[in-house]
Amino acid sequence: METMQKVGSWAFIIGLIIAIGMGFSGEAGTTTLWILAVLGVIVGFINVTHNEAQLYLVASIAFLVSASSLTLILSAIEGILTNIVVFVGPGTAIVALRALYDIARAR
Repeated sequence: METMQKVGSWAFIIGLIIAIGMGFSGEAGTTTLWILAVLGVIVGFINVTHNEAQLYLVASIAFLVSASSLTLILSAIEGILTNIVVFVGPGTAIVALRALYDIARAR
C-alpha cells in the first residue's frame, strides 16, 4: 500500500473516531469541526479513486440524507451523526467536483 493511501486510510479512521468521540462527549467546538472537515477533504482527495467515485458519491448522499432524518428520531446520537456529516460532506464535495471535471474533460 502506498504512503498516500495509508494517509487517506488513517484520515478516514481518525475522522470517524473524532466524530463519534465528540458526539458522545457533547457538542464539538469550531476547531474540532474544522479538523473533521480537513480530514474529509483529505479522504476525498486521497482515498477515493476514479473507479470508486460513483459508489462513494451514492453512499455519501444516502448517508447525508438518512442522517438528517435520523437526527429527528434519535436525538441521543444527533451529535455523532452531525459530526459524521461534517466529516463526510467535504470529501463528497471534492469527489463530486473531480467527477464533474472528469466528465467535462472527456467531452
